[in-house]
Amino acid sequence: MKKRICAIVLAIAVAAVGFSGCGKSKYDPGNFLPSGTSDNPYRIVKNRVAVKIFVPRGASNPHFNDMKMFKKLSEITGLDFDFTEVDTSAYDQVRSAVWEDKANLPDLFLFNNSISEQVYYGDLGAFCAFNDPELVTGGVRAGHLIDNYMPTYKALLENNFGIDTDENAVRTATCSGGKMWSALSVNNVPRDLTFKMFINQKWIENLREDGYTLPDAADIRTVEQYEQVLRAFKSGDPNRNGKADEIPVASRSLEYLRNFILASYGYVFPDLEVKNDGSGIVYVPATEEYRRYLDTMARWDADGLLDPATFSIKTDAQLAQKGMEHRLGSFCSAAAYLVAGMKYESEYVTFGPLTSASYAGEPLQWGFPHFSPTGATIPAGTPYVREIARLLDIMYGELGQQLIGYGEENADWAWDDETRSSWTFRIPEGWAGTQEDYRATLTPNVGTGSALFWNYGFVGKMNDPIIKKLNAMSEIYAPYLKVPVPSDIKLTVDEYNESEQIYASLSPFLENEEYQFIKEKKATQGAPWDKYLSDLNKYKVERYTKIYNAAYLRRDG
Repeated sequence: MKKRICAIVLAIAVAAVGFSGCGKSKYDPGNFLPSGTSDNPYRIVKNRVAVKIFVPRGASNPHFNDMKMFKKLSEITGLDFDFTEVDTSAYDQVRSAVWEDKANLPDLFLFNNSISEQVYYGDLGAFCAFNDPELVTGGVRAGHLIDNYMPTYKALLENNFGIDTDENAVRTATCSGGKMWSALSVNNVPRDLTFKMFINQKWIENLREDGYTLPDAADIRTVEQYEQVLRAFKSGDPNRNGKADEIPVASRSLEYLRNFILASYGYVFPDLEVKNDGSGIVYVPATEEYRRYLDTMARWDADGLLDPATFSIKTDAQLAQKGMEHRLGSFCSAAAYLVAGMKYESEYVTFGPLTSASYAGEPLQWGFPHFSPTGATIPAGTPYVREIARLLDIMYGELGQQLIGYGEENADWAWDDETRSSWTFRIPEGWAGTQEDYRATLTPNVGTGSALFWNYGFVGKMNDPIIKKLNAMSEIYAPYLKVPVPSDIKLTVDEYNESEQIYASLSPFLENEEYQFIKEKKATQGAPWDKYLSDLNKYKVERYTKIYNAAYLRRDG
């Protein structure tokens, strides 16, 4: 691994020099407009120039140059965008290769910037620090990018993006040594800060008519109550088709269902997690709570409560096929209609989080961080650093928030009245696809979740009954969200090297063991469990946990 890093670091150094030399002969510093023009504050350059941007693209997403967002940004800024698009399934591998090819080094890495890469290469001069007052790159003395060219982003940082949370935007954006190698990716939309668990309330009511004593979805507070409802779904005929074809609970490869059930025993994530009392970090799969989760899932699988195809379901479409057939009692999804279709969407409601007989503490729900230092990085050597900084600042502003969300005002959406309290999305007449299919023609946010600022102040005003319902449903989780490992915990280069090597071998081992415990009914006590714990130690779980505990103490100290 270290030899690989050294080779890439050498390539970075060569690439930066080559890029800088090339840029000096072509770049015109007088072409830059630091404050726009009198009639267009968004204008960045006098004469059009092209900037190269490296982006992740979902398999079902259109090309970035075809998206309304970037067409509009190009129009108002004077910048042309030369995108290198990489499928999200191969993004990390392709991105690593880019560092070794100086001819393809971009001016901007937009979205999906790993923290470990920033730590590896930032101090070696591979990235431009957004807060470096002495920044010189590509022959351009740019100075402090945030202070000089990003007033909108600076104000948002100082105000914690207006988000009332224990998370700190400035601290999250800052790496060791005090440098900000990436601009933040920010999300405060409740429905996107966690997954949602759905259950069919109509099925519950149908079974009550048949004599079952069951709680309403809103009254399911423990995993034991949830299991009671699932067993009723299995033994009765809640979908009223006269067939025993109901699937009480289904999930795509246990995704999110795992977290939901695990949380009922006191943890939300099957990896490293901060203890609930804040005293340190624990490796959850080595705990008694994780053993209880395994016991529950193995019992549900044995009793036919869990979809027998759970481990083989890999796509949303596979899950939705059963949902459209009205066979699913409960499932995890971003929205019920994505799995059950519009015909049955209204039957499902969110519920949880849950506790259990063995955990009576505060309910917990796996939460995604508001702030992530992964939004945008600028490779060293580009002469367009000031232009990129201004472009990013526009994307954080009101116009950028609107474009990344639902496109251009009065073209793709419009305020409902002068109060600007709600707006309506305009889908072209005759559009054959879904609302999200159309939104994908406007923004990369669809499918990949890519955004610099996905702001509830705008997104939450959408006048759409289903979206309003989703927002309301999601708010039940808001008081209970827990981020397993806060984003402002940063490791050193050596710590990232070591922990990623441990994780690379540990993760497939854990995945296989989970399958053995649940599907193959491997015992979770006695010799089999003791051997499992012993094997975890062989995979250096103690060292893995110690690395993160050291970083956690540095963060709080």
